[in-house]
Amino acid sequence: MTSDDKPVLVFDVNETLSDMRPMHGTFEELGLPGPLAQTWFAAVLREGFALAVHGESRPFAALGDAVARSLFAVQAPDRDVDEAVDHIREGMQRLPVHPDVAPGIEVLAGAGFRLTALTNGSEATSEGLLERGGVRQHFEHVLSVDDAPCWKPAPESYAWASGVWGVPLERALMVAANPWDLHGAARAGMHTAWIDRHGAPYPQYARTPDLRVCDLVQLAARLAGGADGPRA
Repeated sequence: MTSDDKPVLVFDVNETLSDMRPMHGTFEELGLPGPLAQTWFAAVLREGFALAVHGESRPFAALGDAVARSLFAVQAPDRDVDEAVDHIREGMQRLPVHPDVAPGIEVLAGAGFRLTALTNGSEATSEGLLERGGVRQHFEHVLSVDDAPCWKPAPESYAWASGVWGVPLERALMVAANPWDLHGAARAGMHTAWIDRHGAPYPQYARTPDLRVCDLVQLAARLAGGADGPRA
């Protein structure tokens, strides 16, 4: 397979590359239930998606702070609200990558794939994550929808990123742990690969991904081995 045959690999960041489990501990450090972290993150996505419906956008951090304040009005942290909001933001900036990320990325980069990232989070947070994970040098671009018209999964976000890469959407493979991201990418014209670390059922209402793998190591084996991978 030549480099021209390979799709550009586009990685979502939050949950796909970052391990969000430590956020449970971040909330517990505030005297709050750990699972509230999942409620917070889902609500941040909800607010971003709602804005995207109208072609509007706000940075992840701004929405994250606002959602945290709303939650703290119902379940109070054990400290000043401003300090608690900062603690949540700092927790997101300390997250590690999943254990499969570094070995999978190394194989894909060694096989000659162009690697990029496209996140609804901030560019700085994503850059920090990839640096801590030891894989930043393999990524050609780390893009945030802060610079796009609106958040994923709106088609404008993928189209904007395609212009930055200089590659048509049909020559790109979106890699994500979230079906909503893959559904949006598929509707925009991209190939898709689902990272299913938990053996969850894929929602029937979403477009079926081209590939389904348990982690990035398996993705690398499938793509670098030339089997089952979508071609440009």
